[in-house]
Amino acid sequence: MMVSKSWGLGLVLVALTQSGCSVGQGVGEASGTLFVLGCSSSGDYCDGAGVCGTPSAPVSYSLNPDFFAGEPINQLTSFPTNGSPPLSGSLPLMNRITIRLQHSGKQVENTDALFFDVVNSYEVARCVRGREIVVPGQPNQHDYDDRYCFRASATGPARVRISEVMGIIHSTLSPRATCTRPVAATADDVFPVNGVVQIVDNGSWESWVEFAEFGSAAQNQQPDTTARTAISPTFKVELNQRLYASAFSLTLQDQKVETAEVALQPAPNPDIGGSLTGYFDFDLKRGQGAQIFP
Repeated sequence: MMVSKSWGLGLVLVALTQSGCSVGQGVGEASGTLFVLGCSSSGDYCDGAGVCGTPSAPVSYSLNPDFFAGEPINQLTSFPTNGSPPLSGSLPLMNRITIRLQHSGKQVENTDALFFDVVNSYEVARCVRGREIVVPGQPNQHDYDDRYCFRASATGPARVRISEVMGIIHSTLSPRATCTRPVAATADDVFPVNGVVQIVDNGSWESWVEFAEFGSAAQNQQPDTTARTAISPTFKVELNQRLYASAFSLTLQDQKVETAEVALQPAPNPDIGGSLTGYFDFDLKRGQGAQIFP
């Protein structure tokens, strides 16, 4: 995949409710359960009470995020739509934004970090916009992809599917401060059979995030969804705009297991896994510290 350089220097997300914030400040939570086998030379990952997690019994874990950063990227490649309605063919210039919740402001290889990689900002924005198209004599059509988007109400948050394979958002936990061993867990979802992503009733996916604000995408002040304007295919989150995920829920699986499934190979025993729930709320700000690489 080819991508253009990111917008100038690194861009950092700062909490909307705070004024005069320095780079990396924000609000959010990410907690749940985790197991990591061989987490360090001392053994497996254990909770504060000294109980160590196993694949069948993960133990409590909290990221305790204290640093929030994001990096938008103008993407040059097209995002394939597999010919599924309401899309057809592929669309150009799918802009991207990667969000990080970190335990500290250290480099990512020296801190616990949770990544949300929005690989298709256009599709996420369409879900958050929640527009409907009037079809004479027929029910209104959603102007978003029901395979990846679920809306419980016209003005509530938009639930977006997270999937490592053929997803529009990927998510990964990298506990590099908790564990000296470089392991990572991805947010899992049902593997698409024969490359076909299925609609799931009520957005009951294994991993998801609910966006109440995604830059300028939300038009909740307009309860008539047919009066909402269409999202541009070149949509991107601009500086000083809000990114507010009111909730997320992640089922975490060892990346090597995911890789084996994609290659249609027998899955190895996992070394890491668990689940996380939480939220985040930021404004996109310019500043040093957001870029993963200098």
